[in-house]
Order: sequence, then C-alpha cells, then structure tokens
Amino acid sequence: MKPASFLATAFLGIVALAHLVRVILGLEVQIGGTLIPAWMSLAAFLFCGALATMLYRESRAG
Repeated sequence: MKPASFLATAFLGIVALAHLVRVILGLEVQIGGTLIPAWMSLAAFLFCGALATMLYRESRAG
C-alpha cells in the first residue's frame, strides 16, 4: 500500500468512526448556533466508511 493511500484510508476510517461514536453516544454538535442532526453523522459515517473501504480494496488489488 502506498503511503498516500494508507494515510487517506486511515483518515477516512478515523472520521467514519468519530461520526459513529457521535451517533452512539448521542452527542450534540452545533455550528454557528445551528444544531446538526444525528442522521447527518450517520450519513457521513456510511459515506466515509464506504470510501475508506473502496480505497483499501483498490490499493490491495493493484
């Protein structure tokens, strides 16, 4: 696995896990006084997790 692919995969995995932890623990996030709904973190978890998985598989295949 190339270093850039490894770093991108690790970063996306950490971001995905952080979103999952937010959903599980029910943490509230506010940006500029606006409450961000938990479903957005769930969507971000799925998106980042899928990207990390695809990048990992692609780097292992080639």
